[in-house]
Amino acid sequence: MTPPCHTFPASQLPLEIQINLDGKKRKTEKGKDIDLRACELLSLLQYSCQVDHPNQRDSRVRCYPVERWFRRCNDKKGTFMVETTAWESQETPTATPTDAQAKHRTTTHWHDGNKTDYFPSD
Repeated sequence: MTPPCHTFPASQLPLEIQINLDGKKRKTEKGKDIDLRACELLSLLQYSCQVDHPNQRDSRVRCYPVERWFRRCNDKKGTFMVETTAWESQETPTATPTDAQAKHRTTTHWHDGNKTDYFPSD
């Protein structure tokens, strides 16, 4: 079993990153607080897949992209990574319906996602 994980609202992330895993304030070169917006933004695209009818051998598998966002920040000890997916969605305007639809197109087979026209322009 994994140890309990400290949870907090996404809005508190800029404050939470000021403290390291040992519970001590992170130190920076200039002695200032870490500005989360100034940290390098990175993304990771993963897929969530579901089998339509698990008991049928030839059942369709539907996969949906799930984009996760991270920030790489610096303190005196080096760099550390923070997942900012929930925080980034609060910081950016709401996606338009066409954007949401484009991200949730399905494929009929896993290898269809390798085609260059998988996300055709509308």
